[in-house]
Amino acid sequence: MANEDLIYRITQAVYERLGATTDEQLVEQLVTDIYRLVQETIKQGSRPSTSSYGAPSTSQGSSSRMIISVFGLDHPGIVAGVAQILAESACSIIDINQTVVQGKFAMVIIADTTRARESAAELKERLRSEGEKLGVRIYAQREDLFNAMHRI
Repeated sequence: MANEDLIYRITQAVYERLGATTDEQLVEQLVTDIYRLVQETIKQGSRPSTSSYGAPSTSQGSSSRMIISVFGLDHPGIVAGVAQILAESACSIIDINQTVVQGKFAMVIIADTTRARESAAELKERLRSEGEKLGVRIYAQREDLFNAMHRI
């Protein structure tokens, strides 16, 4: 079972138990914790011989990339504020797309967090806090979890 399929199955099981309206961040944290435990067990040699664990799929995404979504009313400084947080954290912007439709701002950034100076949770909190200051909503999620969770 490929990593993406494993993450998908864990995510699906969590949503089935907690309900589709449960907090997305709670689900992400649970899936992350369960996935890490499974990976640790596999690394310790407890993997079943019939499975092909550990082969990353190109469509799976990476745990070292983050998907950042920003939504709100348009005004100057939104892109700069988000980019500043990423720069301070030593994260590179891999891709960025933003648009304004009738005064509504939307942006998606894919950031490389390989050299991040802080944990994903700390970075997500800094982005969320900056969003409050800027008057926008900022959501951030690891790419592999984002891809797996949005297959449901």
